[in-house]
Amino acid sequence: MLDGSEPILATKVGVDFSTKNQVKRQLGANIDAGDQLRFNGDVDCKIGLDFLVSTRDDGGNDFVNFLFDSFHNTGQNSMILNVGGNIYNSCFIDSFSLTVRPFETVMGNATFSSYDPSDSVLTGANTLLDTHLYTNDVVYGHNCLLSGAGNVVASDIINELSYTKTYSRTPIYTLGSQQATSQIVDGVEVDVNVQSTGLNQLIDFSGNKLSSDFGVGLRDVGGSGVTYSSSNFDLIVNSGAHVVAEGYSVDGGGTLVTKATIKEVIL
Repeated sequence: MLDGSEPILATKVGVDFSTKNQVKRQLGANIDAGDQLRFNGDVDCKIGLDFLVSTRDDGGNDFVNFLFDSFHNTGQNSMILNVGGNIYNSCFIDSFSLTVRPFETVMGNATFSSYDPSDSVLTGANTLLDTHLYTNDVVYGHNCLLSGAGNVVASDIINELSYTKTYSRTPIYTLGSQQATSQIVDGVEVDVNVQSTGLNQLIDFSGNKLSSDFGVGLRDVGGSGVTYSSSNFDLIVNSGAHVVAEGYSVDGGGTLVTKATIKEVIL
């Protein structure tokens, strides 16, 4: 559950804690069995989840609001995540990825860092997801809208597209506080990997700059999109992004398979 709103339609969630430690080694002295490690930072808490993409709007499409930069100010604003009955405060998004294939549900995964994680015992929640699982609102690959494919591949025959957005940040620690008091977003990048049956052209040392937008519009069977604050979330890279990697292969008795990677720098 995100910021106390509707639950995320997650199929898997994992929480990992790790410490920042160093071994205490000193010249001319053996390791002290009772004092072996030095801890030089706050605990790292990473929350990862796999989820379904749905267009259902229960007061603002709360299921996947974290996909929108306008929701968390391009990674600068914190969120609260409830995992079962445990509350994780000061959560910042690290990355998310979505994969689109024909006749399959669009699946996503996301990773968050919590700088004020739960320290209570593990507890469950009584939230029932049955009332939120409307199959007509689930996004399937064959219902999505493809645009600008000629910039990258030789035709509109694309059988897989994955979209990954990564946020790089530096936590700021101040005197008198064990936890980070603020965050500086250092960079935001988008990588799109496309699998098809042809290439528009082979790249040179500087890649191939897109002359127009390219990507996929997420839609359900009724043509509705994933929205937040009256704007749609689509898997789009804008003109000016670069094709930075290409490749192709063919097996005996098979068809040509081509792959291309597009990179767009947001920040």
